[in-house]
Amino acid sequence: MLRILIVDDEAAAGNILKLLIEKFIPTAKEICYCDAPEKALVLIKTFKPTLVMLDIEMPNMNGFDFLNQATDCDFDVIFTTAFDQYAIKAIRFSALDYLLKPIDNVELQSAINRHIVRQQSTISNQQLLVNNLLSNLQQKAPENFKLALSTMEGVSFFEPSCILYCEAENNYTRFIFHNHKPILISKTLGEYEEILSDHGFIRIHKSFLVNKKYITKLDREGMLWMSDGKALAVSRRRREGVMELLKHH
Repeated sequence: MLRILIVDDEAAAGNILKLLIEKFIPTAKEICYCDAPEKALVLIKTFKPTLVMLDIEMPNMNGFDFLNQATDCDFDVIFTTAFDQYAIKAIRFSALDYLLKPIDNVELQSAINRHIVRQQSTISNQQLLVNNLLSNLQQKAPENFKLALSTMEGVSFFEPSCILYCEAENNYTRFIFHNHKPILISKTLGEYEEILSDHGFIRIHKSFLVNKKYITKLDREGMLWMSDGKALAVSRRRREGVMELLKHH
């Protein structure tokens, strides 16, 4: 059974989320709403939630401070937030879930379904992901964030500068590194294009996202050569844009 704790200082937002969960999540569940993270720190010891729906911006103690003090507790977390680009970037880099307010019921269903799948897994990386998030938030710039990559074997953390390129394999993405064996992740290349676009990565083809740092040349046949000796095709419709970007590289 799901045990869901909603933490939000705005009673209207918290109660609406509670109603949405009751209406759209058919799984057996118990839901508790708390209007302050300080109270929630006490409540989690007795309620023992499997999932905390956590608002980020709250007075006195924000959602990240709450997590910092609840590190010994075993629960999944889904952040709920108004648009905060820096916080969302840190969350996405740490492979954690978030929902933008006002919360869409379809996105809510998807997020909680992912939580249910994680519950059923024998491997839990949640605390490692939360620790990475808290570490990323302490960085002065997103360039220093570490990217969390989760597989069935566990979770690994990488600086974007270690990634040579990413290759699409249906709905999966294969990461190629200059100092680590390849890793296959069950997320689309499009998702990582959004995450890594500010870190020197460019989409050269529907199948390739490359780190400009490791490009050695673009030949006349439209092949992009990487420092590992791999030649990657640049699609015709992207060639002009890639050439323009590489002029400043």
